[in-house]
Amino acid sequence: MESIKRVEVGSLLSPKVLVSPTTPISKVVGILRDQNVYEAFLEYSGRIGMITTRDILKVSNITSEKVSSLAFLVPKLSTRSTIGEAARLMMDYRIRALPVIEGNEFVGEVQATSIIKSMSGSDFSKTKADSIMTSRPISLEMDDLTSKARSLMLRRKIDHIPILNERKLEGVLTSSDIVFNMFQATETIERNMIISEEQRKLEFPVRHILEPRPLTCKPDDNISLILDEMIKQGTTYALVILWEEVQGIITYRDYMKLIAEQLQKSAAPVYIVGLPEDPFEAETVKSKYMKTIDLLRRSFPFIEEAKAVIKTFSEGEKERRRYEVRISIVTPKRVFSYSEEGWELPNVFDSISNKLKKMMLQRRSKRSPIRKEER
Repeated sequence: MESIKRVEVGSLLSPKVLVSPTTPISKVVGILRDQNVYEAFLEYSGRIGMITTRDILKVSNITSEKVSSLAFLVPKLSTRSTIGEAARLMMDYRIRALPVIEGNEFVGEVQATSIIKSMSGSDFSKTKADSIMTSRPISLEMDDLTSKARSLMLRRKIDHIPILNERKLEGVLTSSDIVFNMFQATETIERNMIISEEQRKLEFPVRHILEPRPLTCKPDDNISLILDEMIKQGTTYALVILWEEVQGIITYRDYMKLIAEQLQKSAAPVYIVGLPEDPFEAETVKSKYMKTIDLLRRSFPFIEEAKAVIKTFSEGEKERRRYEVRISIVTPKRVFSYSEEGWELPNVFDSISNKLKKMMLQRRSKRSPIRKEER
């Protein structure tokens, strides 16, 4: 598995699925369906955003909403980034693709599907389904309403729900099933055909749109065989069944855990309080802060704790965000405290990092005469 982790994502590039920020959600759904993908990207203000199938579940009227109202910023990879790094980010943010940048150009995307396919043929001979599955997945009954399934997916951040009939598996419902049904209802309206209010609000039983022949396996099945079958059938899940009852579910995310590269941990306890919801900013801030603390330990090897507290303020009619960051570095003899504020959070952390580096240089310059005397 280590060899797979080190593969560069540039070798797995797929053409990017790019839409305009003003594109109606209904058109985006059509693109996702026609290209058989889970997400689309958009570029705005020099950044790259994403909209996923699960995000579209939030929309009540997909004809009037624009993609910019749902899009969120995502971390970017370079062509030299590794599969291990990509897998970790996809796990952290529960997404299935990431943009890949070469210089300043958005050259393509790396998809979870491509990573999963690269894992085919790996030696999982001793790994069984029950060792990686998510146990006791949320399930619904055949007569439960589709609106309930949508609410569960949004609240639990999931895309697959097994559908049961008196505890026996009858099928599975995915976020794509619901979204594409919403799209078909919209197409019907545009053709001036009448649809019921129940269909528009998803107030109909899940039995009407579930997938009736889900991929299943047993708890002791080898995960290599399960992976090959997922690839063959083009599905993103496998349900683990024992005595006709659902024991667990395996998704791309469970396979990603096997190759996800772990963030390098500082030897000192490091805390960040108040990270923004924006994954691009959060990932950038975490990376900058961890590197700074690890660098600081070269001059202060006995750091006991490093804590950053981020406070966010909204100002002006457009509610522009201003950040205030306070850093506390605890050592056995004293506590070093620093604060900085600004409009761009990554820049605030860059400023703090520069202050800490200056402190290190001052400490070294004070020590240098001592070294000369000792000599």
